[in-house]
Amino acid sequence: MQTASRSSVSVYGSCGACDAGSLASAFIVFMQHGTRKFVEELDYLTTPGWLTGGESRHHAGYRRGGPLAVVSDLGVMRFDEASKEMYLAEHYRGVTPQHIAENTGFAMDVSRSAEAVPPNEAELRILREDVDPQRLILG
Repeated sequence: MQTASRSSVSVYGSCGACDAGSLASAFIVFMQHGTRKFVEELDYLTTPGWLTGGESRHHAGYRRGGPLAVVSDLGVMRFDEASKEMYLAEHYRGVTPQHIAENTGFAMDVSRSAEAVPPNEAELRILREDVDPQRLILG
C-alpha cells in the first residue's frame, strides 16, 4: 500500500523503497486513488518524496532525486517546480477533476488538469507485453 500527500510519497513497508527513493535520480509512484491514501499528513514515512516541499528534500541531505509523478487509477499528479506541491496534471477520460478532488484527502490544485491522451496501439502493446506482462499494475 502506498500513501501520497501534498509533497511527499510513502510506501508502507520499506522493501528497499527508502534506498530507491533516496538515491534514484527520479521515480514515479503507481497507486490506487482515495482519501485514505492521499492524505494531508503521513503517519509514517518510509520513502522520502519532497518532504515538506520547496527545498526541504535538499536541506534534509538528499542530493538527488524526488518523485516525478504519482499515477493513480484516476489521473496523473505532478509536482510544482518551486513549491513541490502536488497538483493534478491529467485526468482520464470519463473522470472529472472534481471527482479526483473529492477522492483526495487534502486540497489539491486541479485547475491545471487536462484530459490525458489515451495510449496508441504501439504504446499499449509495450505496456502489456514488456512493462507489465503479468498485469500486476494494469490489471
